[in-house]
Order: sequence, then structure tokens, then C-alpha cells
Amino acid sequence: MTAFLAFTYYEIKMKAKPFDKYWNEYDRWYDEHEPAYKAELNAVKDLIPDGRGLEIGVGTGRFAMPFQVRFGLDPSLNMLLAAKKRGIRVVQSIGENLPFKNDSFHFILIVVTLCFLDDVLKVIQESIRTLKHNGYLITGMINKNSLLGIEYQKTKKKNPFYRLARFMPPEKILRMFHETGLQFIDSRQALFRAWHKSDKDETPKIGYNQGGFVVLKAQKI
Repeated sequence: MTAFLAFTYYEIKMKAKPFDKYWNEYDRWYDEHEPAYKAELNAVKDLIPDGRGLEIGVGTGRFAMPFQVRFGLDPSLNMLLAAKKRGIRVVQSIGENLPFKNDSFHFILIVVTLCFLDDVLKVIQESIRTLKHNGYLITGMINKNSLLGIEYQKTKKKNPFYRLARFMPPEKILRMFHETGLQFIDSRQALFRAWHKSDKDETPKIGYNQGGFVVLKAQKI
């Protein structure tokens, strides 16, 4: 047990390093790029259910707060302190090892976090474990094959956050849903151009194969 806890602490520390250092720049991005942020919020809004929710990779609470997600988990302490100020009940941990009992949440939200995970499948499995029967998993991601995804991949070495990111196409996550027994329910997509050309009044569209930001909703059955 001691070795496991030490390993977990090391994992938390390493994952959190860039976010602990640049948490303020991360949070400020949403104010400086409000149209892109609003477009992402609109895409998530269409798929958020009612009930007790958790956001894995809550960051500074920029998605949890507007959707009244009560609980947030993240490896970065500085991010969590900012999220706590926004009214989120925070826990420092990683998605591969959720410190919650089985059947705890009506829904789990994961926004722009999948690309930073060491084991995406394990996080999905842990999400299923902690979801109630008929609960929902909602994932928001940068679509690797989109114009935005291609732009991020070209410039990610200069970005303190995205330089370690592994962007994926939505189809890969859909296959994981199928492998783990989740039932795909719905999707939304936004940011069809580069983020700096985004329109804050952009209306999200159903689907996942064109937008730079894609939201997928699946249900535990």
C-alpha cells in the first residue's frame, strides 16, 4: 500500500508541473479568447444533464462553474485553489485512480483533458465505476483531424500545456466507449475555424467529424 501511494503521489506531481507553474496564464486564456470559450461552453451546454456531477481535469473551474458541477478533480494544486474559489469542491488526484465510491455520480465531465492522460481507457473505466446506473460520461476534446487540431499540432512545442498533449480523433474515443460497454448517445461540435477566428455566437452542430472542439455523450447501461 505504501509503494502504491508513493507512486500515485509522484504521478500527481509530474502531471501537475506545467499547470502548477502556468495556472494563471491558463486561466487568463479564457478571458483573452472569449469567443472560442463561449463556443466551447455552448457545445457542452447542450449535453449536460441534471444531477450530481464530477469534472475530471477540472483545471481552474472554467467549465464546472457555469454548469454547476459540484465536484472537481485535478493533479494541479494551484489549479484546484482557483477552482475552489469558484465554488467547486475539489480533490487532488488523477483520473486513472478516482478516490470515489462506486455509483457516486449522475454524470462525469472531462473537457480538454483526454489528450493529457497516460491511460485514457483506464480513466473511462474508472468513470464507469463511479457513475450511477444510467449515468452519463461527457467528454470534450480537440479533434486531431480538424483545422484547429492541425493548427495545435503544428504549434504545440511552443505551448507550455500542449507540448505534451497527444491529440486524438473522436472515433478513437467512440471505440473506447464501445469496448467498455458505454452507449453513445449524442454529440456536438464547434470551432470550425482556427480559435482566433471564432465567433462567440457560433451555434454548435450535431456530429463530431468537422469541428475543432467535439463533445461526446455516452451512457452507462
